[in-house]
Amino acid sequence: MVILTGHSFFFQTEKLPEVTKSLRPFGPKEDSSLSEFQVELIQLASQLNGDHVLNTYPDIGRTMTVGEANRYAEDAVARFLEAGRIALRAGANESALVTMRPALTSRASMPSGLSSEL
Repeated sequence: MVILTGHSFFFQTEKLPEVTKSLRPFGPKEDSSLSEFQVELIQLASQLNGDHVLNTYPDIGRTMTVGEANRYAEDAVARFLEAGRIALRAGANESALVTMRPALTSRASMPSGLSSEL
C-alpha cells in the first residue's frame, strides 16, 4: 500500500484477508480476451512498467489473455514498488519521482530497468 502524506511516500506492505467465498459461480476465464476496460487497465500498468515509451504501447493488452494480463499487472505494480524502495535505499529524496524504463530482456532483474529522477 502506498500512502501519500504531503509530498512524502511511505511504502507499507499489508496482506488483505483471503476471500473465502467466490463472488462468481465459476473460476476466472484465464484464456478469455480482455474487455476494453481491462485493456485500459493494462495500459495503465504499462505506465508503471515504463512500457508506454515502446512503439507497441497503443496496442498493449489487445492480444493478451486474462491470465497474461493479470500476471503483467501484478508484475508492473511489484516492479514499481520495488524501484521505489531501491531509490529510497540509494538515498533518493522521498518526494522524488521514480521513472521506470522498459526491460526489453528479462523482467527477472528488477534494478536493470529503473531510474530515479528528481
